[in-house]
Amino acid sequence: MLKSPSAIISAVRGPKPVMKILSLWEPSEGQGMDGMPSRGFAGQILFFTHGSATPIPVHGVVKIHQYANYDPDQPDPTPVHTFTFDDGAWNAHAADGTLGHSYNVFLPFQEEKPAHVVCALRVEITAPDGRMISSPFTEVTLPGRAGKFPGNRITNVSKPDVDAIRSASATTTRSANTTGAAKPVQKLESTTIPLPKKL
Repeated sequence: MLKSPSAIISAVRGPKPVMKILSLWEPSEGQGMDGMPSRGFAGQILFFTHGSATPIPVHGVVKIHQYANYDPDQPDPTPVHTFTFDDGAWNAHAADGTLGHSYNVFLPFQEEKPAHVVCALRVEITAPDGRMISSPFTEVTLPGRAGKFPGNRITNVSKPDVDAIRSASATTTRSANTTGAAKPVQKLESTTIPLPKKL
């Protein structure tokens, strides 16, 4: 069957580059890297290219940076942990949901303190051609162990792959200040970002 000129050009040019990352996070509970129950973050992550409101599948290396005691006024915060997924590990989390093609993950919180804490997450992808783009910081408040997790968790988040998370955690950045006392923070609600009507 003959292909249209536009289809041939698209095939030659390859997939369109990622221009925007939309990440939705909520506090949740799941399995930690030690196999024990852990509080953490349930995330639904979508990638968009220029001029399209439909999320696209992606290829490349994805890093998710996790921040504790997050201060939005701090210009360059240091993550307490960085999860790194190669292309195969990342695409194992792919799903087709109500919003379109998305990636659903659970990330355990990497601080052992059970206290209430304001966190942030940031998603970064490096494409095979070396292009890198990152999402804005998304603030998420984790309640203390005595608190309750909200009931409106993200749906269609698959059970965490402990081996994949352990593999991803081989590339880890820990802040030198994580052993210090956490400064008091004001309670914030989880930040969600509405899907844009048109990019």
